[in-house]
Amino acid sequence: MITKFTPQQQELIASYQRKWRAISLSTERIDRKRLLAVLEEVYSLYPEGGSMPEVIFFESPYGAFSAELILATANFNGLTDDEVINEVASLQTLSGEGQIRTDLWFDLHMDFSPNIEGNPQINQEFWEFLTKNLVDEIGMTIHEQLWKILWNWLTERLWSELKDTPNAYYCFYNNFIDRDSEWASYAGLFDFCINELSYQHDQEQWNVYQAVCSECGWWFLPSPRHYIICDRPTKLLLDDRGKLHADEEPAIQFADGFGVYARHGEIYSICFP
Repeated sequence: MITKFTPQQQELIASYQRKWRAISLSTERIDRKRLLAVLEEVYSLYPEGGSMPEVIFFESPYGAFSAELILATANFNGLTDDEVINEVASLQTLSGEGQIRTDLWFDLHMDFSPNIEGNPQINQEFWEFLTKNLVDEIGMTIHEQLWKILWNWLTERLWSELKDTPNAYYCFYNNFIDRDSEWASYAGLFDFCINELSYQHDQEQWNVYQAVCSECGWWFLPSPRHYIICDRPTKLLLDDRGKLHADEEPAIQFADGFGVYARHGEIYSICFP
């Protein structure tokens, strides 16, 4: 069992953190040609049918949520309640899970986490130290803040459209993707454990996961029918604690105009296109 890190390993933790945080918080536009090649690799690992799912690009997460609202409420005129429910239940646009990350996390957790029965390779103190320093809390927090804004926006409008068929509303609500869809937050932890602690892993999964984190931006939402890609923000301003912050301008903004105003992590205004 690993009970302490070498001085060199402790120094390297900060470099792994910086490397993946820079990727997570990048404001560079997605290279769509390069990204499509990566998604072919994702599909080759987890094929769900005869051909790769359609890839749909949006300028922001707001764009993806808006498209889902349209899908969920369109063409329901003249349908019975049961038919509306069936239509909503069939929507899979934003359902799915980051399977590569899930597989890597499961294997790492089984081998390293002291919370799992067996013979963990690291004790509780150092496992907590690793996760605290190498899971990207800054990117994850921003992602969760935006998710909450968009989820509230979506459900409010969805309810106004489906209030006469509440079962359809709850069917949609319960089958929408979980907010834990931001891929790059765990990359630093995987990277350090693989290269510094000899974590035994599936190399092909790791190669594809790194490529997804580097090329796919803030939101990559895979499902059997669609790969949803949301481009990176065009502006991202933080205070010295890594919280969204700007004076007299949006702290984060996307190309379609969606953004938020925030001071030291507290959002006080939202810009919708």
